[in-house]
Amino acid sequence: MSDPQDRPAGMAELRFRSDVTVEPVKRSAADGDVLFAARVSTAGEQSLDQVGADAERSAGLINYLMRDRHGCYDERTEVLTRSGWKSWPDVDGTEQFLTRAADGRLEYQRAARLIAKPYSGPMVRVRAEHVDLLVTPDHRMLAERSRSHREGYELVAAADLLDAAHRMMIGGGVWKSEEAPAAPGFAALLGFFIAAGRLGAAAVPEFRLRSDRKIDYLREHARLAGFELHAQRGDRYALHADEEFLRLAKQCRAQDGAGCVPGEALEWRADDLRDLLDGLLSAIGSTSDGARAGFSTTSRVLGGQIQELCVKIGLAAIVREQRFRGDAERSGDRPCVQVTIYPETELEPEIGRVGGDHAEQVALEQYSGTIHCVTVPNGTLYVRRDGKPSWCGNSPFEHNSFTFFVSAPIFVFREFHRHRTFSFNEESGRYRRLEPVFYVPGPERSLVQEGKPGRYVFTEGTAEQHKLVEEATRAVCSTAYRAYLEMLEAGIAREVARGVLPVSIYSSMYATCNARALMHFLSLRTKREDSAFPSFPQREIEMVAEKMEAVFAEAMPLTYAAFNRNGRVAP
Repeated sequence: MSDPQDRPAGMAELRFRSDVTVEPVKRSAADGDVLFAARVSTAGEQSLDQVGADAERSAGLINYLMRDRHGCYDERTEVLTRSGWKSWPDVDGTEQFLTRAADGRLEYQRAARLIAKPYSGPMVRVRAEHVDLLVTPDHRMLAERSRSHREGYELVAAADLLDAAHRMMIGGGVWKSEEAPAAPGFAALLGFFIAAGRLGAAAVPEFRLRSDRKIDYLREHARLAGFELHAQRGDRYALHADEEFLRLAKQCRAQDGAGCVPGEALEWRADDLRDLLDGLLSAIGSTSDGARAGFSTTSRVLGGQIQELCVKIGLAAIVREQRFRGDAERSGDRPCVQVTIYPETELEPEIGRVGGDHAEQVALEQYSGTIHCVTVPNGTLYVRRDGKPSWCGNSPFEHNSFTFFVSAPIFVFREFHRHRTFSFNEESGRYRRLEPVFYVPGPERSLVQEGKPGRYVFTEGTAEQHKLVEEATRAVCSTAYRAYLEMLEAGIAREVARGVLPVSIYSSMYATCNARALMHFLSLRTKREDSAFPSFPQREIEMVAEKMEAVFAEAMPLTYAAFNRNGRVAP
């Protein structure tokens, strides 16, 4: 290291470490959380005292859940993602799935785990006017047991529906968004165009209308949006809209030519989505008994988008394909999709009523094929089968939380951030001067890599090699930090000056995860002979993982034992 007299003003003595810091900051995680989520339909909330009093039974249940009891859907079920409905066999795990939080908020979340595995055995079939599902008996359903006093929705096992009537949730939620169209009337006008308009010559939106009601609706919303509407020959009208409307209008046809909602419009605020639906229904919709709204379309895509739109505004929609009874020449080979929109009063149908129709609504059905699911942080997914949507749940290992404070070299954090199932909040070199603390491998760190990529091992290295690593690291870090301080003193922004610092400098962060995400992290970032799938992590991130594992083992001993017993594979 250079002489202290050569240091810039304010340059402190550099510090070198060969360890990492991991401290539990807060946690809401215990074996009882897993048992509560798994038994909530039959036993209610269980305290830690109850778990301790029944350790063997609890350990057996957790081991059972850990091993292979993640509830799944059949191959015909679809799940709603940010890019629309997807059949489970087409899901690859990179999607953003629409989820519902405990307080009703709708959020898109990425999957922590993708499940697709063969299964042969009984499945629970739920089939009623509003609902159609085929799931494994252990699958968690968002349901409420039908009693004289409402007790709130829980995640219950699908098998429980065989024994008692439950209400299920087919729609509804609270959608929060800052995205909005440019002007009042814009959203309703776009919905009206999707249903009744087309782009004519020179990309001008055109409408062919004979109903005074529809003409008045179009005229009023064109005025609200600040557009001009011109009557042409006979029943034709031309809308002189702005560039933004024309841009979206060009996206209102799917590949097969049928109408669709532009994907970015589905991100609008709930009030604007209501206006969009109002415009669409004003062009082609109808209202029947019970305030249900319905219409027919030849667009499968539009039918699915209306379901997404409805759940975001607190409603629900069911789509059914029917034989087209209208102008077959005009529709071609496209199907007729009947869309029925249910009001808020019909979002919680009762399933499995005691009586003659109980067995028809909920029954066991033999299944042989592939079953599918994903785990998401909120524990819920919006799925549909045969066009009937509903909210359902997933893994019981998601309902807990760990928050760790971690101090480690930046190169460790870059590996850490690959794990998208954690939430991170890292200190920023843009806003504070980074401290001169750097990592240098300790004498116990193996240095030499031998073998081919993917089949190599590390050996200790010689005393001369250790000396070289330490001296080179100290020299480079000293030079880099001196340059960093010189730039700061010259008025260079922190975010620019930090570019000269090596990745061996220490940073700190808070990392938050649930037990399932933590087990997945440990399975990849620790090297254990008893792992079903061996992993060979870099030693420095393994040091972080080992400290986290000690916290996990103390907080959730039964779950930790089941994790090890089952080959250190996350559920």
